[in-house]
Amino acid sequence: MTEPNEVTTPPLTGNATIDDALLGLADLTSAPLSDHHDRLAKAHEALHEALNPPEDQSEHPEPR
Repeated sequence: MTEPNEVTTPPLTGNATIDDALLGLADLTSAPLSDHHDRLAKAHEALHEALNPPEDQSEHPEPR
């Protein structure tokens, strides 16, 4: 078990966006509480975008 202020390195996923988002949370327990919301929101947004990319319009052309 890790200590409350110990920074752990998250596992690498191979996706740079996801890896960066998880790394941004690695030291969350030692960060000031006032920073938690912004850091969690930023990670959530990055993960959401990485896992739900916008559909490429060129692959699915609009019907005429």
